[in-house]
Amino acid sequence: MENKIEKKYIPLAEYFSSAKDDKIQLTFTEIETIMGHSLPNSSYLNKSWWKKTKPPLKHYLAWIEQGYNVTTVQPGYHVTFEKPSNNSNDELDSLNKAKNTFITRSIETDDARDLAKLLSTLDAETDFMLYGINERDPSVQSVRKKITNLRKDNSSSILVAVVEGQIGGMISISGNKAQRAKHRVSIYLGVKQKFTNRGIGTTLIKEAEKWALSNSVKRIELSVSKSNTIAINMFNKFGFGIDGERQQSLKINDDYEDELYMSKLLII
Repeated sequence: MENKIEKKYIPLAEYFSSAKDDKIQLTFTEIETIMGHSLPNSSYLNKSWWKKTKPPLKHYLAWIEQGYNVTTVQPGYHVTFEKPSNNSNDELDSLNKAKNTFITRSIETDDARDLAKLLSTLDAETDFMLYGINERDPSVQSVRKKITNLRKDNSSSILVAVVEGQIGGMISISGNKAQRAKHRVSIYLGVKQKFTNRGIGTTLIKEAEKWALSNSVKRIELSVSKSNTIAINMFNKFGFGIDGERQQSLKINDDYEDELYMSKLLII
């Protein structure tokens, strides 16, 4: 795939590869979120850009090689992709499958606005994040600057899950530049409540471990509120063990909360 298609369209190809439904309608904004890049101006102006199936441009391989064809285009609004279906009358089943389709990829600078929204949403939805509601209020500019710096630093990264045309979850990987600590990273995981129980959190952890191994990381660390039993059980299943406990390290709604420190050693 990498030898045939332009790099920025690979996440779109992965999206169609993981899709289970036979008819998919995506807005231009959703397509750009999946890609992590802006579409070219010609895609907004010309229906023929989407119907193209011949070189030299090869963007169409993102859906053609997965069995989809573009059937309708509303320039600047949405595109409909379809492939032959054996269950064309089962609309409900198709919709449910579409909702469960997601991909994971590395963060891009064009994701700054969506990532800022995600962080604000996570802070508002749960007490298990470090920041409370409206306490962080990240600006798009500050998030874009952070992403730019991350992409220059091979010791850290952010991986995102794109679901239903938006960034629905993320895992932050924070490394160290000091030689004595370059073998370890800390992770920070968050998934929107509406997208929980879809395997997004477990997939992000798996992808973080792949990233760690490819960057010669030996140890993954994290901290989690002691009362967050769902997260603790998930990390236990991945082989994370408890290193220790920091008492009353957080104050949530006037109550003090203990934190557990967990880690996992990878086989390099």
